Amino acid sequence: MKKILLGVMSVIMLAGICSADPFFKLSLWEKTALPSDDAVSGIEFGIGSDTSKVKGLAWNFLYGKTENVKGVQLAFINWSNTFLGFEWGAANFNEGHIDGVQMGFFNRSKSVKGIQFGVVNMTEDMKGIQIGIANFIKNSSLPFMVIVNAKF
Repeated sequence: MKKILLGVMSVIMLAGICSADPFFKLSLWEKTALPSDDAVSGIEFGIGSDTSKVKGLAWNFLYGKTENVKGVQLAFINWSNTFLGFEWGAANFNEGHIDGVQMGFFNRSKSVKGIQFGVVNMTEDMKGIQIGIANFIKNSSLPFMVIVNAKF
């Protein structure tokens, strides 16, 4: 576990060094943030945020709204259009593609390549596994399953 955490932190630190985007962003609400940049390569921390691009960690207490995430997104509610990494929240709404893990009470995405883990999981296209009470894959020969659903 320590090696995984060290690896994640190394990627976050290197992303900030290799990019012109700020390394740290403190978001109070929507676009009220310091700095006010619309992209972060490192750590975004706040109450509620609306940041277009996050490479690294987006950690918000209430909600995080993004267009593109590569890394980890943690919030009570998460919205993102394109996601690569790990997303955790009470409700995750993704209007694009997830390539990684989406965890929450309610998960919804247009396309998933990886794992959805929650009480209710919904997606249109899946290449992976859903684990939860109610699992929906719209474009599947088995569109609904209880406990586990998968499509490869």
